[in-house]
Amino acid sequence: MRAERAAEQLKVIRQLMERPIRFSTMSGRSGILAGGLALVGCWLDAYVTTHFGRHEATRINLVVWAGVFLAAFAAVVVCTRLQERRQNLPFWSPVKRKILLTILPGFVAGVGLTLVIVFRWYYGIGPNQWGLILPMWMAFYGVTLWQLGAFAPVEVRVLGAAFIAAALVTAAQFQYDPYPPMAVTFGGFHILYGIVVWIRHGG
Repeated sequence: MRAERAAEQLKVIRQLMERPIRFSTMSGRSGILAGGLALVGCWLDAYVTTHFGRHEATRINLVVWAGVFLAAFAAVVVCTRLQERRQNLPFWSPVKRKILLTILPGFVAGVGLTLVIVFRWYYGIGPNQWGLILPMWMAFYGVTLWQLGAFAPVEVRVLGAAFIAAALVTAAQFQYDPYPPMAVTFGGFHILYGIVVWIRHGG
């Protein structure tokens, strides 16, 4: 009985320790910055596609979007860390480990399938499936955000549901202009999310 009671007390203590990280270190600023970076990426992608040849534009745009992702990820890490330091919280925690393990599968799958589609398109193997890249990323990202809702405020899960819905709508149009849905989702959705989180959770 004593062992069971001790285990239960440890569980309660762990939950109390994890709760501040779940609910009070979200950063609205990082969402706004990520949305702004996505809009810049859309503009650069469109410019490169218009002014360079097909193969050269593909190589450049892969670098552009890798840079956008790294910059957005850095913004999230820095802004979240600033929130944590105000509350004297550690940089690493069990919750962050769970978050990393939740994010990793969708990211690896998205990168892998993107490279396969680009490779096949680049060398003319089979039908052109380039139009599926954007809704594929929307879907993976939306599912990941929905799962992260277990460690974050409800706004994260709402954002995930919005991305999943947008992915299904976008996928219905196999050949389309990708820039409007890209700008609305990765740009507009993130900026709106960031504003709401900033207002509701104080930055």
